[in-house]
Amino acid sequence: MQRLKKIFEDILEHARPNLTMVGLFSSVGYLAYYFIWKDVFPQPYENLSLRIFCAVISLPTILFRYIPDSLRKFFPLYFSCTLFFADPFFFSFMMLKNECSIVWIMSLLTGIFMMTLLLSNWKVIGLMTAGGLVAAYFAVLLLDGRVSFTHFLPEYIPIFVFSIVGGIIFNHKRQLANKTKISLLKSLSGSIAHEMRNPLGSISSAIASVQVTLPKKPDFESENERYVISHSGLITIHSVIEESSKMLNSANKIIDSILTSMQGGEVATRGFLRIRAGDAVDSAVKSFPYNDGEEKKFITVSKITDFDFFGDRDLFFYVLFNLLRNSLYYKDKAGFCIEIIVDAVASSNSIRVRDTGPGIRANKRELVFESFYTANKKGGNGLGLSFCRRVVEAFGGTITCDSKEGEWTEFLITLPKYDSRKVQEIKNKIIHEKQILIADDKLSNRLILAGYLSDMNCHFDVAENGNQALALLSENRYDLVFMDFEMPFLNGDDAVKLIRSSQNIDPSLALHYFRAPIIGTTALPESEAAARALKCGMNEVLIKPVRRSDISEIIERYFFSERKTVKDPKEESIENKRILLVDDNETSRKFMTMVLKHYGCVVGQAVHGRDALDALEKEDFDLVLMDVDMPIMDGIDATKTIRSGTYFTRFTAYNTIPIIALTGNNDEQSMRKIKDAGMNCHLGKPVFKDELLTAIVVMLNNDTYGNKTMSITKTNGQEQSSSEFWSTFESEAVLDNSIIDSLKEIGGNELIASLLETFIVDSDKLIAELADAVAQGNIQQLDHIAHTLKGSSGSVGANKMYVLSRYINEFFRKGEWPDNSSWMEIMKTAYAETVLGLQNYIRIEA
Repeated sequence: MQRLKKIFEDILEHARPNLTMVGLFSSVGYLAYYFIWKDVFPQPYENLSLRIFCAVISLPTILFRYIPDSLRKFFPLYFSCTLFFADPFFFSFMMLKNECSIVWIMSLLTGIFMMTLLLSNWKVIGLMTAGGLVAAYFAVLLLDGRVSFTHFLPEYIPIFVFSIVGGIIFNHKRQLANKTKISLLKSLSGSIAHEMRNPLGSISSAIASVQVTLPKKPDFESENERYVISHSGLITIHSVIEESSKMLNSANKIIDSILTSMQGGEVATRGFLRIRAGDAVDSAVKSFPYNDGEEKKFITVSKITDFDFFGDRDLFFYVLFNLLRNSLYYKDKAGFCIEIIVDAVASSNSIRVRDTGPGIRANKRELVFESFYTANKKGGNGLGLSFCRRVVEAFGGTITCDSKEGEWTEFLITLPKYDSRKVQEIKNKIIHEKQILIADDKLSNRLILAGYLSDMNCHFDVAENGNQALALLSENRYDLVFMDFEMPFLNGDDAVKLIRSSQNIDPSLALHYFRAPIIGTTALPESEAAARALKCGMNEVLIKPVRRSDISEIIERYFFSERKTVKDPKEESIENKRILLVDDNETSRKFMTMVLKHYGCVVGQAVHGRDALDALEKEDFDLVLMDVDMPIMDGIDATKTIRSGTYFTRFTAYNTIPIIALTGNNDEQSMRKIKDAGMNCHLGKPVFKDELLTAIVVMLNNDTYGNKTMSITKTNGQEQSSSEFWSTFESEAVLDNSIIDSLKEIGGNELIASLLETFIVDSDKLIAELADAVAQGNIQQLDHIAHTLKGSSGSVGANKMYVLSRYINEFFRKGEWPDNSSWMEIMKTAYAETVLGLQNYIRIEA
């Protein structure tokens, strides 16, 4: 009985999405076709009463959602009986009453085809079809005393059988595909739930450790009491919060990767970095969510030879977590243990994870990497090792399984050397997706950097001054910026100040440029360049002439190393700012309110868009944090209403107040809606503290952003003393052929000849102006001319002129005369040598 009930329930469940359409089609169709077959295309037999009955019993399917719960439990049986009577029985009965005419043969086939679309079980379809024919036969025999097959032809039989059997087979295939999709969704949800269990378990443990650190929860009556937390206790709390945020970020990344993988996409390589294998293994073992304290004792890590590999730390943790979780499943086996071995040989690097579990049969060792294969483990979803293989292959490596039944199982992860061709190929693909901006007023400098970047497969744009750089930055997303200091119209360091404070930058890009690496390029003295870079917000400085190795190191450091480029903004920068927080989720509001109040913000709250409109009308706010999906009025509609200004009589900043969207949807369509509504930028949910604070600082267009935490890299050694400089200057090479050859590679003989000739013409004028300024005693003018000579000579490879110009320029900047009274004569001699060298180079190359 229970089995029959389950069949009826399955029939209804599969037909449920189409119930309303079935009811409407049946109620109207049965009656409409009566007039078609009676008046338009008359048939020998019609039965209005039978059609009305079929139409009436079909009506409840239209009203299914309104049926009371007390009656709904009987509906599966009712629907199954209705379907049987109104489809196979009705069409079989009418076919037999019309003596198997071609019209009703076709009608019966149509009815059966419709039934195959509604039902999922091919056996039920076959039984209903056969049952309908038999019941109709006996009904006609009972009514007429005979059954006539006047118009029936034997040729109908194979057509009839083919149509029914074909429909059943195709329906069965469709159902198998549907069940596979359902299985996939179940496995996917199980995998995501599994990945969420890890960080949530760690966060739960972290909260427990915070509770131990905090004083006992006070009573409401003791509200005037004061509590003291030790310095170490406060550090512990902050460490726990930071670690919990990292765990959630990692979980989000892994879930996104799994979803992308399930949609047929590749594992994202954009965030791949250089990782130390031994450190990563230690961290993974330490942070693995053990079920109890004893599990960790089963694991030992042996580092025979440590190595670096190229990949993603969170995805690497995912791989190790899966291997450990699979191994620990058999921890109750006598003598069980797990050994992780990190080793490197001449050709490759390897990580072995071996356990002493029951082992895996030889014919199953490759199957474990297939999707949905679970080896009958309780709670398994069959996606773990399949995704692990995709991750390792994205790293450029392989993962294989070896085993001896009853004794051990070993997974071998083989990774390429960090400096291997395979890793370089992955890097090249990543670099190819990067966008770099070169800002320099000297054509030769731009050409040199452009040549280096072209050789590295980078996309780049160029700007001739700070204003052009800002215009390009406001319209495009650059991953790295090379910014010259001294440029016309707007200096590089002034441009960087505007970039870091988000001024003149599209709000949708402002968050990115708050942290994007900006490298200064200059011929200024190192100490002055470092100070200016530190003040404006550059990450580090390259002293001209910039060499190919300098660019390679910058690319490696900022694209592929685990380093933080810019630290968080000053906490006091958002103090006393009034923030309106709009979110229907109480937990989200509590979290963000707690964070914002901790940093001195005044927070107002609203639970939906209409509340937000009322709040803005009543009070002044500096910024709005707006959830996108909310009841009553969502964030999109609320923002459109705010920007229109029609709702307000008091509030006047509706067109300028920054609005940050909070959303869990990052697809292109959602982003377009957010932008079109008038929101300035968006934060993905869950929102993390650092992202939240950074977004608020940027959107408030903060001008007090501090850069004193930035690292400035010094280059080219220490400054020389006066005696050392003049004693070694004569031995300096006149030309730097490496720079000239680089220019030649980029532009060919014609371009290099043109550049060198232009340099000679311009320098002739500068040397003459330099002599005039000396005669006038105009140190300010001398400073300007020496700086120009320094930049132009360094750009074209006039090494001796560059070294001398740089040295004397340091004196002029301080308002002093050079420490050698013959410096002008030395300059003229050096210039004459330079002109001769350049002319010889041009003549030889021609």
